[in-house]
Amino acid sequence: MVDTGFHVPEKDHNRLVAYYAGADLMDPMKPGLTRTDNAPYPGAYLRPVPRFNGGGGLVSTLHDMVALIRSLLPGGPTLLKPETIAQAMTNQLTPGQWIRFAMMGEQPGKTYGLTGGLILNPSSIDHPDAAGELYWGGVAGTQWWISPKTGIAGVMMAQRQMAFVHPFSFEFKRMAYDAVKRGR
Repeated sequence: MVDTGFHVPEKDHNRLVAYYAGADLMDPMKPGLTRTDNAPYPGAYLRPVPRFNGGGGLVSTLHDMVALIRSLLPGGPTLLKPETIAQAMTNQLTPGQWIRFAMMGEQPGKTYGLTGGLILNPSSIDHPDAAGELYWGGVAGTQWWISPKTGIAGVMMAQRQMAFVHPFSFEFKRMAYDAVKRGR
């Protein structure tokens, strides 16, 4: 992953794509987009800044995201041992403890593995075959998932603030699951 980091080197600033916000964060279907390249602060991602958490603020490319997914696919050529990948896809929270996000609250059925979120019990907006799925997303709508049960994986990069909770992201995943299912 040669193009992933917490800032974009100056020589690559021209490669940083536009970033958009919807008209209403709490109503993602409300029409209207505003370009917000200076979110979450002016010059974001253009220079190194101190960070309070290592889990947010990465900038990446589609090529690097695909490399990440390939490195985590069970049974494929990876940098990790199969037992490490299996552990990464195992719930690391205590029983009954679920992922919780600000403004979204608790996400019953969703928990953490060592490399991202896990869907233990698909919700009404997840595909029914998503049980066991490892996933993660970024604030700009970058998201990926791996479904060991179905043998599929996906990457989506939207550049839309909070796109990982936008209805199109769930529809895209449902359509991907259904397309693979029909193709078998």
